[in-house]
Amino acid sequence: MNASRLSIVAAAGLLPLTLLGACTPALPTPTPVKEAVWLDQNWKPGERYWYHHASQGTSTFPISYSWFMALEQPDIRVFGEPKMLADESYLQRFGFIPSPKRLGGGTARDYGYGAEPGSAKAVLAAYNQSEDEVNPDGLPVGFARTKGYVDPTTGTPLPDQIGLTCAACHTGHIEYNEVSLRIDGAPAVINLDALTAALGYSLAYTKVLPGRFDRFADRVLGPNRTAEQTAALREQFEQTLTTLEALAKRGAAQSGNPAVVEGFNRLDALTRIGNTVFTNDLLNGKVEFDPFTNVAAITAPVKYPHIWNASWFDWVQYDASIMQPMVRNAGEAMGVAARVNLSNPDRKLYASSVPVDTLYRMEQLLAGPNPRARKPDGSMTGFQGLTAPKWPQAVLGTVDEAKRTRGAGLYQELCQGCHLPPVDTPAFWDAKYWTKPNAAKQSYLKVTPINVGTDPAQANILQTRTVQLPAFLKVDPASLCNGKPGEPVTKTSFAAALGYVVQKTAETAYDENKVPPAKREEMNGFRPNCLQAEGGYKARPLDGIWAAGPYLHNGSVPTLYDLLSPLAERPKSFCLGLRSFDPVKVGYRTDCADGTFTLDTKIPGNTNVGHQFVGSGVAGSGIIGRGLSEQERWDLVEYLKTL
Repeated sequence: MNASRLSIVAAAGLLPLTLLGACTPALPTPTPVKEAVWLDQNWKPGERYWYHHASQGTSTFPISYSWFMALEQPDIRVFGEPKMLADESYLQRFGFIPSPKRLGGGTARDYGYGAEPGSAKAVLAAYNQSEDEVNPDGLPVGFARTKGYVDPTTGTPLPDQIGLTCAACHTGHIEYNEVSLRIDGAPAVINLDALTAALGYSLAYTKVLPGRFDRFADRVLGPNRTAEQTAALREQFEQTLTTLEALAKRGAAQSGNPAVVEGFNRLDALTRIGNTVFTNDLLNGKVEFDPFTNVAAITAPVKYPHIWNASWFDWVQYDASIMQPMVRNAGEAMGVAARVNLSNPDRKLYASSVPVDTLYRMEQLLAGPNPRARKPDGSMTGFQGLTAPKWPQAVLGTVDEAKRTRGAGLYQELCQGCHLPPVDTPAFWDAKYWTKPNAAKQSYLKVTPINVGTDPAQANILQTRTVQLPAFLKVDPASLCNGKPGEPVTKTSFAAALGYVVQKTAETAYDENKVPPAKREEMNGFRPNCLQAEGGYKARPLDGIWAAGPYLHNGSVPTLYDLLSPLAERPKSFCLGLRSFDPVKVGYRTDCADGTFTLDTKIPGNTNVGHQFVGSGVAGSGIIGRGLSEQERWDLVEYLKTL
């Protein structure tokens, strides 16, 4: 029985009380740090703070915001009361980055912000928010309070919701010499499944342990709650647990236990998005089939990708499968449980809680203006949105110039053919690497999916998974990518179904917000909703690669040095969950400790094959270049620090 299912069974009171304490997820103990620093990546403090907590309309956790804030940690104590589930030191153990309640005042300095946030108030005002509204309860980076809205499927008013934003998965932090370096757009180190399990246990303890429900009710209703209010809350609480238990049992019966554990640093995002949209969003409606037939097991965890510069790629995702930015971002929001009506034809279909205006602002903040615009001297302006982090020599140590110089030659010989010239060189901006300008005179970097022999599980999802659909949704994959309308289908590939459903959700949101056609084109990036599933993974520029470990798309190689080593020398298994950094090999330290996750590369989905420098090979063999001496590996690692 996996942790998530076990937590829901415990919540239903089906486990003896004496076993509850033995079931709570083990978590690593964070290393104390004396200083936190947000690296300079071309964002103002107010922009960063807004991005970290702006709601994407999500209800990621199956309880309201007030319930989340009222729950205690799943801890049994003989004396005293447990601390709160939302306590920042507890959530930090799941890998989340602490964030202040507001930028004003001296406390923000403890979270890596400078002593003077500068234009924070003005920046937040441009987003129609005050400092006190962004993160009022001091939740970690990536948590957002979604204001109450009407459920688009049922028409029922919902209270404020607790949701995750894209910053939860795409903000990294590493620790070295008691300094916490915090990096926007970097891979997160979080363990989302462990947090889900802890939430389940917290609900269970609230039900069965003496005194917990009363304290929970005091926090939700206030100390002057009436007996009637308390009884109504208890009934709602019991019904929530019953529903969660039933859903967990049905989902587990359909998919079986997950084949691959995600652990820290990784998530099978594509499978989870599919299960959310084509199972959860089809429940409790007028669907003529069992939505649980669409459930798929977790088989292909990937490292949370780094996202600087990604707005300017012609294709995004690891397998270079999506073109249009609004579809990419709305799909991500739907995957972390923005609500959408896909099951009730008596209400407006495809109506949702997805805030397309917020998603567009996020995309603009990430992208910045056209990087191929010309300066007065004729050169390109370059990337001006979220930029890649520079190696912080003051913290991680100086770069060896002799090694770096030799490494630069090795990069040109062995890496540049796929990963392109360095971003800060004129060669990178050569027109041959970029698409032809669109209607807005914007070009995009060509990124082609290629096969270098790495684990195929992630690419296989879009190639092999199918889903069943209600006829009333009128899903028409032929109309995608500016195609001619065809006959609606009730069963199709997961990729086509997701592409169509997300596009219709965005279009419906545009309609409801009265967005004019020209503005829609702009918000769509002047690009059609084209999809592809070619079975490989894109080779992207390597700027900031030092901050993007662990490596390969599935995080199966811990350091850059290991990635440049022959397969036989790569670690067969290692542990994730610590933020301690190795500035020599470049990557997270992989010590095993209580609560860390062991990544076993023998398991399909976790394999560390491919991208090898061992000689000459044929396409798809996993051999991409000649063998490297140990000195050459160190030289190339030193150069990669500087990109």
